[in-house]
Amino acid sequence: MDPDRSALDIASRQGGVITLDQAIECELSRHAIRYRVRVGRWTVVSRSVYRLIDLTSARELVRAATAVLPHSVASHESAAELHQIPRVRRGLAVVSVHTRTTHSFPGVTVHRNHDLRTRHTEVVDALPCTTLPRTIIDLGGILHPKHTGRIVDDLIAQKRLSVEALGSVLNDVARRGKPGSTAIRSLLEQRGLGPDRNATALERRGLAVLQNGGLPTPLLEYSIPWNPTRRFDACYPNWSIAIEWDSRRWHGDHDSFELDRERDRSALLHGWSVYRFTWRDVVDRPEHVVETIRLAIDRSRLSI
Repeated sequence: MDPDRSALDIASRQGGVITLDQAIECELSRHAIRYRVRVGRWTVVSRSVYRLIDLTSARELVRAATAVLPHSVASHESAAELHQIPRVRRGLAVVSVHTRTTHSFPGVTVHRNHDLRTRHTEVVDALPCTTLPRTIIDLGGILHPKHTGRIVDDLIAQKRLSVEALGSVLNDVARRGKPGSTAIRSLLEQRGLGPDRNATALERRGLAVLQNGGLPTPLLEYSIPWNPTRRFDACYPNWSIAIEWDSRRWHGDHDSFELDRERDRSALLHGWSVYRFTWRDVVDRPEHVVETIRLAIDRSRLSI
């Protein structure tokens, strides 16, 4: 086959670029390569890398970068786009390489790290890419925590991401100063998935919302009268009102979901009302939480 045609075939599969070694394998001499650069047929991209086809989309830039940068993978925003993660900016070209490398690629943001393990990568749309859990942790290092939390809430609710998978990758990479690890760990704890389930940030913050809203302080971890083996997160027993800080929806556990709904129905049969609030309710709509419970208390008082 014609050497130029062979080189173009390779470049077309690699986002328009080819390496020096690949060009030589196509039976092009170094002199022939320098000539093609001199006359403008090829463009030098970086050391020993040449652009043969002018493809400028972000996807093709990532394809080119991962083809020529050693052990590189699509990551951060580019990985988010490949995984179709919501709420992340599209059209960016971002890859990760090992810390020891000094490579760069025009038009591509290159992150360097030393903790990208084989199990943190996969192939998506024929591109090497960080897995969904690893992508979330990387995004945690560049996005606002509230932004990251909403992304994770969406993925968990859609059953596309498991808490266990996210926690496993977190344990792999967590270290002092690791971008994203602190944010993700805090996010897990806030939603009731940290090491101290008995006093989660969601429960503490929910209690503060009620108190700051002028409501009476509820009883905490209250044993359910008709089922003492189980507890309500908070309640006003005088008015038969129970409150659940609903971090459990985050688990994506079908059995837990069914048990919670069974408990709600049982409470209704015993004359109790159960009000469930999520992290988003407590953080973004605290006035809604306060007003809901205030109205519930007022209604209960009138019925006594």
